[in-house]
Amino acid sequence: MGKSRLDQRSLPLLEALHRRAHTPHARFYTPGHKGGQGASPALLNLLGRSTLAADLPELPELDNLFAPEGVIQQAQALAAEAFGAEQNWFLANGSTSGIEAAILATCQPGDRVLLPRNSHQSAIAP
Repeated sequence: MGKSRLDQRSLPLLEALHRRAHTPHARFYTPGHKGGQGASPALLNLLGRSTLAADLPELPELDNLFAPEGVIQQAQALAAEAFGAEQNWFLANGSTSGIEAAILATCQPGDRVLLPRNSHQSAIAP
């Protein structure tokens, strides 16, 4: 593997989340816990206020997962280089959305897919 072009120590998305989470602002958006202000004491005890402060939606300075041009794009490029891949995509909602996207991108209606017995449920669920 060749020499890294990117600074693999940089954390563009994490740094943007940290900056935004610690910038005073009115939270007129989801999630409803409002940075921990509306969270139950049990949830705050489990996760901590700083975790909930960084639970932010796609605000302009945090980029757009579906068309990244900023910190998400930078973070994906870093991940791709670290993995030795040409490109990397982040996804939300766990592995289900990635598996479904891969199948939809490579198969046509009526195609058959050969799967192992221990396949993820999202690959076989209707």
